[in-house]
Amino acid sequence: MKAVIWEGVNKLRLDVNYPDPVCKEDWVIVKVMSVGICATDTHIIRGKFNNGNPPGILGHEICGIITEIGSKVSSCRVGDRVVVETAIGCGDCIHCLTANKHLCPDGSEIGFPPHDGGYAQFVTAPASCIHKIPDNMSYDEGGILEAMVCPFGAIYRYGMNIGETVLIQGTSIAGLSFLQAVKLYSPKKVIVAARNPERLAEAKKYGADVIVSTKNEDLTQRVMEETNGLGVSLSIDAAGSPETLENAVKLTGKGGRTILYGLPGDDDQIQFPVKHMIMNQVTVIGVTNNELAWDPLIDLVASGKVNAKDMVTHSFPIEKTEEAVKIATERPVGFIKAVVHPWDEE
Repeated sequence: MKAVIWEGVNKLRLDVNYPDPVCKEDWVIVKVMSVGICATDTHIIRGKFNNGNPPGILGHEICGIITEIGSKVSSCRVGDRVVVETAIGCGDCIHCLTANKHLCPDGSEIGFPPHDGGYAQFVTAPASCIHKIPDNMSYDEGGILEAMVCPFGAIYRYGMNIGETVLIQGTSIAGLSFLQAVKLYSPKKVIVAARNPERLAEAKKYGADVIVSTKNEDLTQRVMEETNGLGVSLSIDAAGSPETLENAVKLTGKGGRTILYGLPGDDDQIQFPVKHMIMNQVTVIGVTNNELAWDPLIDLVASGKVNAKDMVTHSFPIEKTEEAVKIATERPVGFIKAVVHPWDEE
């Protein structure tokens, strides 16, 4: 099969004769029809984030068709259209037993060494990680669900009250997913902040009530103006820079919650306003995954209540994976999400 091998910092190589995966008794093999380019992968490829050593096949946003099932698999069948939830747990620890297998101390993840991922024509995964998608959902929509399920899962896990004020920093697919998730709870006001005015215009399209250009405006002043000096009841950082992480906490009002999702670089120095957290009883929550959010999100996308289709702005054949990574790294005007189609011809 064709596969893109990650061999080190800024080193990707197309192998047109990579061995096909072998199906274990409780796993399945998926023909990859669409795989999203995740920002985490771009950080790994550039040497900015460490999550396993090369060589290997990256790619953990996977959608396709089951072509083979193991002898002990009964939950799905050949021909099913599916997305792959990539976290693998031991199945026995407290985290796995409480729907937190991504926290399993012996866990691993498809798309990170030692498990080959979706930048290939076929991938193998445990049957327990498979979620079926309906016929009215495209492979590209399925291919970016993993990027959406973490933000949706954070709101699904911690919940909201009707009429809250919300600040979201960041307008990548994570920020736009958080935006769509919080709008389902009928908030009083959602403020979205970012530097790029074109991306802020996208946020407006996805439901932002107020947009703030941090390149030209003072974010603290604007948030306080919009909240009558109270700060927001829910603050979300989907950007991961030292500045946005600090602002996320600082702009949370008394008794409010801060959700931290954007990942800073390994060398970034983060300073939290700890006194503000203590004196105002601010709850700060770090989030990653939520396996319970997959099926609800699939239903929301299939019903049209959540827009995944328009967030896929660029697609590439597998031969141009390096170009896809470059686009996802540089994020030009109009970019939200890039996918690779392993079966398209160059």
